[in-house]
Amino acid sequence: MTDPLDRRTFTSLGLASTTALLSSGSGAAERGGSHPRGIRKDQRTTITILLYPGTTILDWIGPCEALAWVPEVDVVLAGKSTDLMKNDRGAIDYKANVMLDQIERTDVLIVPGGAKGLIDATNDPIISSWVRKIDMTTIYTVGICTGALMLSHLGLLKGRRATTYWKFTGLLAKDNAIFDPTERWVKDGKYWTSGGVSAGIDATLALIGDLYGTKAAMKAQLGIEYDPRPPYNAGSIHTAPLDVINELGGIVS
Repeated sequence: MTDPLDRRTFTSLGLASTTALLSSGSGAAERGGSHPRGIRKDQRTTITILLYPGTTILDWIGPCEALAWVPEVDVVLAGKSTDLMKNDRGAIDYKANVMLDQIERTDVLIVPGGAKGLIDATNDPIISSWVRKIDMTTIYTVGICTGALMLSHLGLLKGRRATTYWKFTGLLAKDNAIFDPTERWVKDGKYWTSGGVSAGIDATLALIGDLYGTKAAMKAQLGIEYDPRPPYNAGSIHTAPLDVINELGGIVS
């Protein structure tokens, strides 16, 4: 009979979740995001994740799990309200722990994607004006999956290389962003964007490496045992059969 797992076992593995912290004492960001690329060492980083009804859960849960392995990072879940929200499939409830109007700045802003929820959030004047305001304070602003479309629609990716969920890559050009078809995640200046859903984990690990170095990123990767070996080679439009792409609706131009 195996020994039961106890709380001390998990504590020793460092599996405690990050504490949401909103504090002016976190790592400072220059206005306009003019922070030089490199390791922040012992500086703390506040990373704010924008939540709204209808997000794609993995877009922000994946990054949260990776970020939880970086002791210097404080994660804030921010929303227009702190009421319960449902994900894009209506199956999971979640909530923000800080209201948007309580946040004046953040080191990193992460905008996850969604479907109709993303459209509604982008068109919400309170959310859109807050994103523009907070973006002025960030070291980095990150669009995960279709979250990149919110950033592009708000004019933040104009003339910049970017990517997004494969189905909607054609929409980037409408907002004068430059779609990069070669990368799973793209960094152009202070703006990071990722492909769909699971690609947000890749982008987050790269972000951790940028802020705290390669070893911190590798520890986070091993911490979440992120070693994908999918049984099918259909995770990209470059490898998926054409009939599979078409049955999912193809690329929206």
